[in-house]
Amino acid sequence: MDLNQTFTQRWAALSKLALLMLGFGLSSPAAANLVVYPMTSTIGVEQDGIGQIQLHSKSDKVQYIKVSVVQIQRPGTPDEHESPLSPADTLGIVVSPQRTVLAPGASRTVRIIAQAMPSEETVYRVYFEPVAAPQDLATEDDGPEGIQPKIGVNLIWGALVRLLPDDRQMSVGLQQSGDALRNDGNVRIGVLQLGSCTDAKGEKDCIWNDVNRSLYPGSTLPVQAAGAKGNLLMRFVTSDDKRPRTLAVLP
Repeated sequence: MDLNQTFTQRWAALSKLALLMLGFGLSSPAAANLVVYPMTSTIGVEQDGIGQIQLHSKSDKVQYIKVSVVQIQRPGTPDEHESPLSPADTLGIVVSPQRTVLAPGASRTVRIIAQAMPSEETVYRVYFEPVAAPQDLATEDDGPEGIQPKIGVNLIWGALVRLLPDDRQMSVGLQQSGDALRNDGNVRIGVLQLGSCTDAKGEKDCIWNDVNRSLYPGSTLPVQAAGAKGNLLMRFVTSDDKRPRTLAVLP
């Protein structure tokens, strides 16, 4: 499983919504009329500050899609929340188009453009919401008033977008108390496992515990101290390098 999906709590919530839709008697195809890919993307200087998300219709009807963007504040913490982007924001991302029409079986590309590269990794969510047809495009078949009826339960797709700084620095250490990791760098650290080792010079006799948590710049993550004579090892990935690596964590 992609670690990024593990870190996306909202994706789990959307999956639960799909199950609720099935519970209300909606068929599986109704919950999969729109395919969004990729659900997690990374944009940096390597991509010239530009990304793409593909939309594909699996419906036999025309779909009208509204696209919106929010920034995730304090990601990976209990205080995580979303805030809408202001039109005056010159440091975020913009999407184009913000509204699109999908014919049956058709595909569309939504471009994501970074207005400026951040000093530390920043996280956004791009929402794709099916909406009713504009009134001037609705047909008599859409309803008694010529307006497409609203769907009782809409499945809104939220794709995660990570914006990376140009000069990336990965730095992690232990709090002086020894009971929390702190991210002193400017990129997200995906903590896969933590190992408590009796051998201070290697991985001998390590006891590994799965973590699968994101540690964002400036954030901390509670850990169990390895002990005065032990060694705390961390297996991790970063947003721009998904190869698992191991690092001894020092105060």
